[in-house]
Amino acid sequence: MTYKCIDNTFDGKGVFIIDGKKVFVNGILKDEEVELEKKKHYVLKKVVKPSPKRIKVECPYFLECGGCQYLNIDYEEEIKIKETYLKQLFYNEIKLTKLANPYNYRNKVQYTFNTSKTNNLTLGLFKERTNELFTVNNCLLHHKRIEEAAYKVLEILKKYKLKAYDKDTKKGILRYMLFRYSNYKDELLLCFVLGSEILPKRKEIIKEIVNLNLKITTIVENYNFRNTPIVLGEKSKVIYGSGYILDKIVDKVFLVGESTFYQINSEGVKTLYSKAIEMAKLKKNQVLVDAYSGVGTIGLICADKVKEVISIEINKESVKAAINNAKLNKINNVKFVAGDATVKLAEYAKTNLKVDCLIMDPPREGSTYKFIKTINDLKVKKVIYISCNPETLKRDLDIFQTLNYKIEHMEAVDMFARTANIETICVLSLK
Repeated sequence: MTYKCIDNTFDGKGVFIIDGKKVFVNGILKDEEVELEKKKHYVLKKVVKPSPKRIKVECPYFLECGGCQYLNIDYEEEIKIKETYLKQLFYNEIKLTKLANPYNYRNKVQYTFNTSKTNNLTLGLFKERTNELFTVNNCLLHHKRIEEAAYKVLEILKKYKLKAYDKDTKKGILRYMLFRYSNYKDELLLCFVLGSEILPKRKEIIKEIVNLNLKITTIVENYNFRNTPIVLGEKSKVIYGSGYILDKIVDKVFLVGESTFYQINSEGVKTLYSKAIEMAKLKKNQVLVDAYSGVGTIGLICADKVKEVISIEINKESVKAAINNAKLNKINNVKFVAGDATVKLAEYAKTNLKVDCLIMDPPREGSTYKFIKTINDLKVKKVIYISCNPETLKRDLDIFQTLNYKIEHMEAVDMFARTANIETICVLSLK
């Protein structure tokens, strides 16, 4: 039976009315007429009448994977869809800066080792929102350096007959293979996540990997014995090189390790941070707070523009990394604080500390009422809110506006092209 798609959701699903109920199906554009097949849920069987906006999908895993939502539509059209979504959400026109290249931008990739039906070692990715693995080759979003290296390293591991870890039987060794790429130095970090602290033929494997001349400058082993979806365990060991690669954002360099929180799009984060800093209009006599600061990236980039930066981060390992990054860049006007940002800001409010600007870049779940209220109590003059989730940003901006803040300006950056994700920057000022 043929069905007509009546609309699209922001995450790229086609909307249908079937038997009086709304049904959402991946990979279908508005006004397309299609044949659907019902399995556990409806899936696309055939496009009968395609939309003029449809383009050829170059990825054979598009419908199976679910990691990309916009591969079937022109990039310019994707930008229009995202701008419309932001306008509907915030009741305002918001400019979205697109990427120069919307493909091969991911500088971090986590593969899961798996065993094929023919008992061969393979690399898999998880299907969207499932624990189901599938084998993938030549992902259009992964950096080409990573894709090239991953499958050549896989062949070496297969040669030594190493087995994928089985979480049920707890047999096998190889759990995950993680890569990070530095565009600045054109180098790769490789991390093997193991279910054992012994990697057979380690020296021989390292020698063969290095001899591939794939720009792999450091190799790390990580040991994870937990039966959870968390990829990295708590213990790591550097088995080749320094354990880090060096990357650059704007005019500062940063050490990136296997567990470092670091933006996955080097071009995009340069654009994002440059815009945020430009909007902040920082001055040399000001005090800046960098909340949720991670390894100190944006605070360190801002350091030479202000009198002092107070960098607050709850993860102690990230604070250590931030201190090392400050030393690397010879920056000495940043105060690093390990602790909960809400608690620390409340302490500062009691001392009447004058904070001219606060930059916050919280995780996807956004901030909290308590944290925003603490900013208000501290009477921070200007807040730069960077968000990877427009829905939680909208919720938090409503809280800011019920207190003493007004929205001055908003812009967005298409950090995660071909997917239903956006980075948004909002400038708030004290009324």
